[in-house]
Amino acid sequence: MRTSKAEEEVGRSFKIGEFTVYWTVDEEKFKEKIKNYKNILIAGFPPMGNIIPYHLKELLKDSEEIVNLYSYDFPPVAEAREEEFEIPHDEIWYSEERRLYCYIGKYPETEYIPKAAYKQAEILAHLSKELCVKELYTVGVILPSQEPFRKMDGEVEAYIGFFEGSKKEIPNRIKKMTRKNIGRYSIIRKTGLLPGFASKLGIESYSILGVGKYPEDLRACAGALRAFKKLARIDLETTKIEEMLKESAEAVEERIRKQRERAAYRGEGVGAESSHYMYG
Repeated sequence: MRTSKAEEEVGRSFKIGEFTVYWTVDEEKFKEKIKNYKNILIAGFPPMGNIIPYHLKELLKDSEEIVNLYSYDFPPVAEAREEEFEIPHDEIWYSEERRLYCYIGKYPETEYIPKAAYKQAEILAHLSKELCVKELYTVGVILPSQEPFRKMDGEVEAYIGFFEGSKKEIPNRIKKMTRKNIGRYSIIRKTGLLPGFASKLGIESYSILGVGKYPEDLRACAGALRAFKKLARIDLETTKIEEMLKESAEAVEERIRKQRERAAYRGEGVGAESSHYMYG
């Protein structure tokens, strides 16, 4: 299902289906404007990958929100935004100067429903084709302590999954994932499905997984961001974002360390606190 802002303004009802596309700009005018552009799309999904496109769209001064995406498979909640509440939706932002779309996937499915993940990836891939996307990247996180990555080079900051028709050269500190070096391991949910669908539509597609020491290690997001810039050949100054991610990771680690010290003193067990980061 899809609709536009113009349709809302003439009084048509607001409905949500399995994955519903609502335009926040004039769809026809926008597509006419970008029809000859060679655009790039970066997409990130919970729990960690969405941090990267969120900070990129904040960095890009000309970025504008063009599409909201709703689904009845998103959590059944309403969340506060500024002074009002709203129902869950993902967002696509666009920078004309950089020819870059940032897809911010803010919500996971309410439960693991393969059909929902497949349908959302399919719709996003076709929408990317309509938006003249020539290169598509998803971003996420892996742990080098997990098999099979524990046996790989410790200097690598990101691993890349190449999809059909993708042939970029591998930059420094980045390693291509192949059947030979990762065996039967997989890239799960939309982080893997979206580039898989997009590649079938002729879009050059990649999945970038930053290396972290633990599941919420924000340094992995910084590594994935650097890898994306190298692969996409986008010249952006992201030092402040990378430093912020590093400092946030250190703050989390310090909090966990103090928890463990208190727990050891009291003879209790302790685990990491849940993250309150909106997109993480």
